[in-house]
Amino acid sequence: MKIRAHIKSSLVASDRRELEQAMLFACLAVDGTAKKLYPDINKVGERFRKFISDHLDVIELMHGGLNLEETVFPFPNNKGSIGIKFEDIVYEKFRCSLAHGDELPDGYGIEVKVSDGIQQFMIDIEGQSMTLPESVIYALGLPCVLSPANSDQKIGSNLYHYRDPINHYVIDRWWGQVDCARKIMDFEHQVRVKMDVKNVWPSA
Repeated sequence: MKIRAHIKSSLVASDRRELEQAMLFACLAVDGTAKKLYPDINKVGERFRKFISDHLDVIELMHGGLNLEETVFPFPNNKGSIGIKFEDIVYEKFRCSLAHGDELPDGYGIEVKVSDGIQQFMIDIEGQSMTLPESVIYALGLPCVLSPANSDQKIGSNLYHYRDPINHYVIDRWWGQVDCARKIMDFEHQVRVKMDVKNVWPSA
């Protein structure tokens, strides 16, 4: 599938409240975009994580609330090491599970938003797991649309769009325009909470 098809399918699934399906298509859009953007990186996981880390400013704005750059969650990664960042959670717990047709690990999921602009998610310290807000689907999708690697994409309809806290992006008008988007995004007033979990960090 083309990147445009992944983006469209993600939004359609989200509208139907099929959030795991929407997340899968968003992750596939990241996969495809990262492959085009970083042709010298052969490992899927490495380029997937790099795409997220390189676009964390946009992703944080769309995700809402958390400082995803500096927060380290006290959960094990796939190798059993404690301490996992947002890009690792998205890749290991969501992308790999969903793309391989597996169920999400226990305690992981996508939470339906309460209302426009009000998201919810849960962190289970004891269970070493967390859910992500519905906004993560759009937070992953918009950077794919804005990436110059996808400037040749077109859905063919102005019905599909993303919103950040103050801007509205009709997708077919914004393919490849990440620099323009960053100029109008309100980074100055966004909330960025760094979670401090030192007091609940599991013992070695």
